[in-house]
Amino acid sequence: MKNIIIRIIISIVVILVISACSEDEESTTITYTCTGSSSGSGPTIGGVTLKEATYTQGTNSFTFVNSTSANHVYQGQTPFCYTIDVTSTTVSMYKTNSANTGNATIAGGQAYPAYDNVTAYYTIMTGHPATYHMYIFADNDSGFYLNGWGHSSKSAADSNTYMTGSAYTKQ
Repeated sequence: MKNIIIRIIISIVVILVISACSEDEESTTITYTCTGSSSGSGPTIGGVTLKEATYTQGTNSFTFVNSTSANHVYQGQTPFCYTIDVTSTTVSMYKTNSANTGNATIAGGQAYPAYDNVTAYYTIMTGHPATYHMYIFADNDSGFYLNGWGHSSKSAADSNTYMTGSAYTKQ
């Protein structure tokens, strides 16, 4: 009988120690969205100033918070805040011309009517989870084009001479 009482007391002590050591964990959600204040507009690309608005392309979107930051959603996933630096470095790129009346030419001056030659601006977007390099083009504030997303260096962005097939359009 004495052994049973000792075992019960030890069990109770162990239970009390375990319950005293456990803590309720608070759930913390880490967010990566921009919290900057409004500047009244989005970034300026050449002579075009984009709006503080959401621009979408399929399930991808940019929501410009101000002229230097945007929340980017890739394929409907979690938004991440990026600092945007549109530089004065430009390059001529090809942009799809769906009417097949484009002004582009290729080597030797041969007409390339499925595309237009456009002036795109080198852009660096820095945030979580990385820094991306790309070129951006806008001919008005209702949309813009990128030459891809996720280039890890300027040289990688330089090697992609085509803007994406469809624009990010203002919602």
